[in-house]
Amino acid sequence: TPADAGALAAGLLVDACGPQAENSLRLEVVKDLALDLGRRLEVLAGEDFAADSLVEAALACADLAILAACNLPALPDGDRPLAAAAAHLAAGATRALIPLVESEAGILDEAYAENMLRDARSAGWRADLAVRQLVG
Repeated sequence: TPADAGALAAGLLVDACGPQAENSLRLEVVKDLALDLGRRLEVLAGEDFAADSLVEAALACADLAILAACNLPALPDGDRPLAAAAAHLAAGATRALIPLVESEAGILDEAYAENMLRDARSAGWRADLAVRQLVG
């Protein structure tokens, strides 16, 4: 599932932080956040395709993409490609989740569906921002 891809992206970011995290408070925090997001995404990947789970996964993947992109400069040069891969994979997982949210929203109460779609669009916007930060 796309949430599995997000969990994989979290693992890439954890690996990018690697042993340097012990010498840098910033990287230690990034590594801990990536671990938390990865665990959250693993749980969500095991759930059914309920709209709530899909939106939560999209938001978590977008958070992960932003986390990786924003902290890329703090990493040693040799570990930056892993963080960039994590950002791209998390952003792609976010984008893949949005159509699934849209399909589930069609069977929900109108006000509830609007809020879910708004959250999904927000996740997509943040994922796109992370990718733009990497390339620009």
